[in-house]
Formats: sequence, structure tokens, C-alpha cells
Amino acid sequence: MKSIKLQLSEHPFLRDIREDYIDTLSELVMNVSYKAQSYLFLEGQKADQFFLIQKGLIALESYFPDRGFLTLQTVGAGHVVGWSWICPPFLWHFSARVVEPVDALVFDAVRLNQTMEANPSLGYAITKRIIPLILDRLQATRLQFLDIYGPPS
Repeated sequence: MKSIKLQLSEHPFLRDIREDYIDTLSELVMNVSYKAQSYLFLEGQKADQFFLIQKGLIALESYFPDRGFLTLQTVGAGHVVGWSWICPPFLWHFSARVVEPVDALVFDAVRLNQTMEANPSLGYAITKRIIPLILDRLQATRLQFLDIYGPPS
């Protein structure tokens, strides 16, 4: 099995980040596997983890009154899931259901946030990588809402 440092440096989210940042981040992460139909996290619960997906498929879902749970987006290997830990109130805004078995690098987000505060240049490097992902997710969610709430066909 590849070392944690190599796995981190090869993940698209962290590719080309400084080696000393990989060293620091490797102290905050572990490999975790999830079975199909389990959840990485549930909407409304405390957001205290950050996931770099290595393999598998995840459905990001939200509950809509009168419609139930709807999938807003699916993501797989090479993607990142869960950044609600980065700003208060530190609660998940969606649920993340495992569609196909997932292997992920999972960060202790409380420690990651503390590390980013203590090392602003690392914090800035991580934040610069998260912001485009948030924008992509917002765009995907907007398009899904158009499908959900648009006029019936």
C-alpha cells in the first residue's frame, strides 16, 4: 500500500502542493473505507471531517419537503467531499450517501482547521483549493434546483 504522504501528494486536490504541507497534512489524516448505502455524514450534524475520495461513488443529498431526499450531485474518485467544517456553524449542509464502496483519506477537520490557523500560508493554500470546488458544487446544485423546481414537462 502507498504511504499516506504519497496518497496525499497524488490526490488531485493536493497535487503540486508544497512537500512540507504534505508532511504536516499527513499527521491529520487516515485511510477509511465505507460500505455501499452507508453515510459519510448526515445533513444537520456536526461537520468535523474532510474527505479526499480515492475510489467509489457518493451521492450528495438533501431533504426537500413533499419530495423527500433528492440527489443533488454524485462524486467519485479524485473529488473532495465535506467542507462545512471551514466556517461556523460547522454543520453539514447535505448528506453524503455511499453509492459504491468508498476508500477515502479522511481528515480530522477540527485539527485541520487549527493547523490552518496556526500556519496561515498552509491555510491559504488549502482555502485556494477549496473555493473553486465550492463554486462548482454551487453551480451543480443550482442546475439541479432548476430541474427540481422548474416547470413540469
